[in-house]
Amino acid sequence: MIVEDILAFIKAKYEEHRSISQSFVVGINGIDCSGKTTFSKSVSKYFTHHKIENDHLDIDNFNNPAIENETYKAFVSGSWDEENLNRYYELIINYSDVIRAVSESKKKYSIVILEGIFIYKPQLVDLFDLKIYLDVDISLGRKRFAKRWSLKRDKRPFDIYDEIWMLSHIRYESEVHPKRISDLVIDIDNDENDEGEEDIRIIKEKIIMRDEN
Repeated sequence: MIVEDILAFIKAKYEEHRSISQSFVVGINGIDCSGKTTFSKSVSKYFTHHKIENDHLDIDNFNNPAIENETYKAFVSGSWDEENLNRYYELIINYSDVIRAVSESKKKYSIVILEGIFIYKPQLVDLFDLKIYLDVDISLGRKRFAKRWSLKRDKRPFDIYDEIWMLSHIRYESEVHPKRISDLVIDIDNDENDEGEEDIRIIKEKIIMRDEN
């Protein structure tokens, strides 16, 4: 299934949902560098083309600055340990700010797209009417980060991918099971094209629209 078909599929689910609620919240989840931002922008652009007002929110904009600074300071200093990793996993997102932002966007837009890591944790999972998961092999995510890290001259140590992001995602998968609870899982596996667009395909269709009555 090509990207255009997937976008049309999402639009069909939005149209089904309109009889239940005026707003439709889409989550786009996956490991770091899985293509969440690229795909989210494609979804937003698609709905804009169809004259459907939408808002694109990025979970990175709701990071806890204190935890973020603490995390990278500890990592660079060599004092990084399991306690730091746990604090990052549990506290990196300001959940109340996310909930507030989505609530405000729902008042103004027909569709709200929230993309990012950890968004299907219990604190946020009930926000979504459609949960999408981008299934990318960790090695491909690391390869993409290496390219981005080099091009953007990222000052953070490259090892943050394996020792912070990857380990946190493994815990997230074991506790939250994002693929299992998602309504739509998209497999992205393309070694020749790092954008992953050519080989995007749906590997699970389990669309369950919540009954809000």
